[in-house]
Amino acid sequence: MRILSVMFIALCSLPVAALTVEVTGEAPLTGAVSYAREQALQDAMRQASLRAGAQVSSTQLMSDGVVKQDDVQVRSHAQLKNIEVLWEDQSGGLYQVAIRADVSPQAMCPASTQRYRKAVAVAGFGLARPQQATLGQLQNIEQDLPRVLVNTLNNRGAIHALDATRTSLYQDPRRAPSMETAQQRLTTSVALATQLGAQYVVSGVVRDLAMMGEAGNDSGRNRGSDSWLDLLGLESNNRDRQFVMDVFVHDGLSGAMLFQRSYSAHGAWDRPARERVPFASPHFWQTPYGTEVRELLSGVVDDVDEVLRCQPFMARIVKAKGNRLHIEASAGAGIRPGDKFQVYRTGTFYNLDLEPRTELSDMATEIVIKQVQPQFVVAEMKLTAEHLAIQRDDMVIAW
Repeated sequence: MRILSVMFIALCSLPVAALTVEVTGEAPLTGAVSYAREQALQDAMRQASLRAGAQVSSTQLMSDGVVKQDDVQVRSHAQLKNIEVLWEDQSGGLYQVAIRADVSPQAMCPASTQRYRKAVAVAGFGLARPQQATLGQLQNIEQDLPRVLVNTLNNRGAIHALDATRTSLYQDPRRAPSMETAQQRLTTSVALATQLGAQYVVSGVVRDLAMMGEAGNDSGRNRGSDSWLDLLGLESNNRDRQFVMDVFVHDGLSGAMLFQRSYSAHGAWDRPARERVPFASPHFWQTPYGTEVRELLSGVVDDVDEVLRCQPFMARIVKAKGNRLHIEASAGAGIRPGDKFQVYRTGTFYNLDLEPRTELSDMATEIVIKQVQPQFVVAEMKLTAEHLAIQRDDMVIAW
């Protein structure tokens, strides 16, 4: 009897920023020098791509209890740019090539062609240490920071971001997202998504706005002498200031967390201590600190874009009668008459620990969009909703 076993391990699954690496590849000098050089260069490029993550697969073929074949393969789908040969040499029967290259990991779902704009509610960001916003009068950061994300996401065109910045999901930002259930579900995100007709909810917390060396000293004691100069209006200019934030993305249907990441940056805060420099104001962006924050927020938008691009487009059925369905999806989603979707029934099942899980069951039914209204769309199907037991709160999905 033969048994085939396959093991697959992903060593890198989350998107990371591009990095510059220097590696040395080598190949034996057993033939033409040009061939050895080409092989050494390929080896160097392979090593560089592995720096951005790799996938390891192992295949074993057993016959009568004896391993007949045991293959291990390491693959990386990273992209190399700006490749520069640093030096080349021949030594000990080997040809060596050293290169420098910019390495970027492959997108999580590069083959995705789903074109609909997903509705995403962006909630207000909590401020973990409000007293740190006093310097520069940045108290508006709780609404204006997520508002920057809303505007940037909408400008990208792939997401329809909804402004829910006046809604706070966390009563105590310092403990966020601790109000989730044990299954990492945020019930308030479900309520907000249902209210706004959103598919996903983006929220976050600003953890730290302190001057460097002052983070974590909530009482104001044991700080450096520069802090007392600040209080007296005799501040030291060009001091570095921290910016630390957490970003969460929750599914609006189940409340499950899809994405969580902490971001940090720092830059020189060159404004007088008593000057008012509201967050996201022109004066704020002109500071070295604001420049660093702007670049960080651009990275946040890139990550949120990438995570949600890999998710299917889903919309809730709000009315089902006869062979017509009314679906909660705006015209801004890019839906057009003639588009087709699959119908899924929503339900709940419980695991062995009696924890609830949201389940979507494929009804094997296709619908065709007939009308697109500003706030909803109308679709038709061959069979009636009563015949298929399709009802309100079921979903339509495009993968």
